[in-house]
Amino acid sequence: MRTLIIQLPPGLPSPSLTYAHARLEAEPGSRPLALQWAAAALLPAADRQSETVALVPAAALSWQRVDLPAGLHKQGQRVQAALQGLLEDRLLDDPEQMHLALQADWANTPSPWVAVCDRAWLSAHLTALEQAGLPVHRIVPELSPGAASSPVQITALGDADTGWLWVSHPERGVWGQPWTALRQAGLAAHERLGLTAPEQAQSSLQAEPAAVALATELLGSGVRLMPPAQHWLAALANDWDLAQFGLRANARSRQLKNWQRTASHLWHSPAWRPARWGLWLLLAAQLVGINAWAWKTRADWQAQQSSWAQVLRETFPQTSLVVDAPLQMAQQVERLRQGSGQLGAGDLETMLAALGQALPPGLTAPRQWSYQTGQMRVQDFQPNATQQQALQKSLSGQGYNWRADGKGWLMSAPTEAKP
Repeated sequence: MRTLIIQLPPGLPSPSLTYAHARLEAEPGSRPLALQWAAAALLPAADRQSETVALVPAAALSWQRVDLPAGLHKQGQRVQAALQGLLEDRLLDDPEQMHLALQADWANTPSPWVAVCDRAWLSAHLTALEQAGLPVHRIVPELSPGAASSPVQITALGDADTGWLWVSHPERGVWGQPWTALRQAGLAAHERLGLTAPEQAQSSLQAEPAAVALATELLGSGVRLMPPAQHWLAALANDWDLAQFGLRANARSRQLKNWQRTASHLWHSPAWRPARWGLWLLLAAQLVGINAWAWKTRADWQAQQSSWAQVLRETFPQTSLVVDAPLQMAQQVERLRQGSGQLGAGDLETMLAALGQALPPGLTAPRQWSYQTGQMRVQDFQPNATQQQALQKSLSGQGYNWRADGKGWLMSAPTEAKP
């Protein structure tokens, strides 16, 4: 599935404001992003197979850790109010004017992270993109605190005049400083960033091409060159989605896109190639097994049909054409029985005898009945429930069927006994 990443600029939407954006195919791999800029009306069009992701710049977000009351995850309508109350003394602006978003697994995290940004600014950009035909399916932060086990990440973005140096700390959040402030003399690099010396020594350093020289000068060796905006891929890979509370519009569409993104990842990702091959081999083995089982079943059925046909021809040599050997055998046996004068299960005398034997004590035999081949209808016969159950059980033991038929009863001979 294709993905269109659009970074939201710091100002409010206007006809002259441009959006940095990049388009990704199903799996970007290691190829650098083709970064472009365009006004909202000139952004690439999206289709049903594309996902639109809004990237909130690091400078527009602040990060707070909160201790939520126990059981709050069971009262979803109170989460936003609880967050506003907890952050009221920490934020410079009124929490009701800010957009708050919790990390994905906040219900199972002791002190979850909360991302905070200006609600009016974010809503204005989402509205502008939607008016341009690009409804946003997911909102992700450009940089976010890593997992508790991840190292400190230092990212140098931009150039010497307008760039920033950002720190993503798993315990302290995300913060940064512009290059102009970091050039002040008298402090070591880690002190300028608010890090201890061991934290900087163990940190992971990456920088865009225009910032590599400055990052190496301030932080020393070990700075990894990063193509422009390549850190957007890490933002897509995390589980953050800022579309929460009042920004939950298009929730169903976002869920569908999440499923499509997961399916696309499973289908195209090299890491899942062994699983895909295993699935194809399993399906192929199942297909071969089903075909083999069907072939053997058909072969057994044909052998059985041939065996019955052979028995029929050997027993009744006058049979010239075999269509249904068991049925033809039963018909021939019935003709022999009738020719010899023997009574069959479907004859009137046999059925009357069977009914007489099955009558429970105290129940008078019926006086009105009618007969046609293999069936006898009994009228003016009204057994109670107990007698009816005993009668049906006895006749079933002899192979006959007994059931109600309108105001009377119907006794049927076994199917194979009918000529």
